[in-house]
Amino acid sequence: MKKVLDEVEGQMARLRTEMRAAAEASDTALLRDLRARLETTQGRWFTLLGVPADPSTTAVVESRPLKSVRERVLQTLALIGAPASQKTIRAVHEAFFGGTPLTSARMASLRRDEERSFSGRRVVRTHVCPALLTESFRPARSVLTSSAWPLHQRLLAPGTEQINHLTMAVNLADAAAETADGNDGDGDAINALLASIAADIPGLPGNKPASAARIREVAQRELDRTLPADLADRDQAARIAAQLPAAEQMFGTSASQNT
Repeated sequence: MKKVLDEVEGQMARLRTEMRAAAEASDTALLRDLRARLETTQGRWFTLLGVPADPSTTAVVESRPLKSVRERVLQTLALIGAPASQKTIRAVHEAFFGGTPLTSARMASLRRDEERSFSGRRVVRTHVCPALLTESFRPARSVLTSSAWPLHQRLLAPGTEQINHLTMAVNLADAAAETADGNDGDGDAINALLASIAADIPGLPGNKPASAARIREVAQRELDRTLPADLADRDQAARIAAQLPAAEQMFGTSASQNT
């Protein structure tokens, strides 16, 4: 018991330190995330001590998701393995992770919060950021990426949308196989999502459902054929984009800079 309490108290101390740094940086988005995590950790601490729960606060803590919107978007992007639209992220998250839905309004505000957080950051973290167009390095509308990815992976050339779709198909087909083996996820929702994805993959018949293994096979074959040319375009653009300021590499250039 003492060891577990020490670990939980250490987590609480670290979270308070991070909250102080976030407050000094006026990072309200991060503060909200850290506060939720601290309250959850503190609730565990009370439970370990045998302190009865306060009915007036239990409902509030239990209604708050364990992971923030930012964390859930990053988790979903990691599963997809490529930049994706907000609509796609919401659908994938619901099928594979469930829980509290990712609303379009909250994801839209997340994008703004992340840029403000990056501008005044003192705490290094992974950001949700927009994909950038190779022609102008302006942010693509409603397409999100992870700042942990290399620059070329966050760029969109003319043919990249299909490349990203194929990449997602391969990764989600693999994840669906793991779900079938007993891991978390809504099997029916995952199958419906894969069927929707398969409809836009050349070589898959549209008149009958394909298995996850078949979707993966066809998507990987098409990806092997089309990826090299697209990757060459993005690599070339990434060398140019690497000369931009860090914030513009992350969140894109403004319209006035491209006129």
